[in-house]
Amino acid sequence: MAWSTSTRRHRLPPNWQAIRHQVQARAGDQCQATTHHPHCDGIGTDADHITPGDNHSLDNLAWLSTACHKAKTARETAARNRGRSKHRTEEQHPGLIR
Repeated sequence: MAWSTSTRRHRLPPNWQAIRHQVQARAGDQCQATTHHPHCDGIGTDADHITPGDNHSLDNLAWLSTACHKAKTARETAARNRGRSKHRTEEQHPGLIR
């Protein structure tokens, strides 16, 4: 989700930058992804919420490379969208109803 259309930035705690730096220091600047994207260079750049949502505790944050963060976000978005899809029931075309 792009920052320009997201409410995420406004939901971050006032001390988000300090939290982010703690996550970075704990990771030693290394990407902590459990599954690395092929373009991951091993260098972390982004603080990621392990479990999506607004839990900003250190236990729920990992330091990921840009490639791994984008890939994880895309997987989460796809899973969320699959869960939201509504299946239409099969109906006969109105012109075919007798």
